[in-house]
Amino acid sequence: LFSQTVTPEKIIIIDNSFSKETEELIVKLNHPKVVYHSVGYNSGPAGAAAIGLKMLADEGYDWIYWGDDDDPPHFDDTFETLLKAAVSDPKCGCVGSVGQFLNRKTGFIKRVPDAMLDVEGILEVDTISGNQSKIISGAMVSNCKILPTEKLFFGFEELEFDLQINKAGYKLLIDKTFFRKHRILFNRVGVIKKKIEIKTNSKLQREYYSTRNILYVFYKYKLGIAFLSILFYSFLKQFLRFKQGFGAGYAGFKVTFLAVFHFFKGQFGFVKIKF
Repeated sequence: LFSQTVTPEKIIIIDNSFSKETEELIVKLNHPKVVYHSVGYNSGPAGAAAIGLKMLADEGYDWIYWGDDDDPPHFDDTFETLLKAAVSDPKCGCVGSVGQFLNRKTGFIKRVPDAMLDVEGILEVDTISGNQSKIISGAMVSNCKILPTEKLFFGFEELEFDLQINKAGYKLLIDKTFFRKHRILFNRVGVIKKKIEIKTNSKLQREYYSTRNILYVFYKYKLGIAFLSILFYSFLKQFLRFKQGFGAGYAGFKVTFLAVFHFFKGQFGFVKIKF
C-alpha cells in the first residue's frame, strides 16, 4: 500500500484472529502509520470492515480503503486513479477498480459488457466487490451511518453495503479505462460462461454463506422477484450437481437447505458445517 503513487496517511489492521502473531509482526514493523486493532472475537470480514470504516470515518478521513489482507492493488497508481474518479462527482460514495450491475428482477450480478469499457470516462455501477480496491467516502459513512452488516459475517456483505449507498442517494463509480486494464491483466476480455462444478468442502462452506446472505439482502431491500428467483435457482443448481455424482448433489442440497433454513430462522453470523 505504501508503494502506491498516492500513499495512505494511516493503515489500521483489524485482526479477527485469537493469536498474537499479527500484533507481534506489527510491533516488529514499528511503522508510525500502521496501527493494530484486535477485535477480540471472529467478527468475519463484514464485522472487521464495519469496525475499520467506523474508526477512520470518526477520525475524519475523507476516503477510506476497504482492503482484504490477500488482495492488494494490482497497479501502483490504483489509489491515484480511483481518487480522481471519486472527486469527479460530489455524490460519489464509493469507487473501485472493477464493478458490476445488479439485475433486480433475476437477482443475478450482471457483468459490464466489454464494449462499455472501450471509451474513456466514468461509469456508475451497482456494486463493487471487496477485493477490487474499494474506496469509500468517510463523510458518507459518518453522515448516513452506512456500515457493513456484521451479522452477515461473510458473503455478499459488499453488495448489501453498496445497496445502502444507493438507497442513501450516493453513487458507485469506476474508471472505464482502468477497469479494462484489469480485464486485460487477468485475461477476462470476453464473456466467460460459468459451469456447475464439484466443490470442495471449503467452497461449499462459502456457498452456504452466499446463499443465506443473498436471501437476506433481497428480503431486506424488498426485491421479492429476485428473492424467489435466487431461491429457485439455488435448489435447481443442486439437481444439476447430481450429474457429477450422488455425493456432489447430496452435499449441495445439504448446504442449500441449511442456508435457507437459517435465513428463515434468523440464524446469522459464523456457522461451521460438518461434511
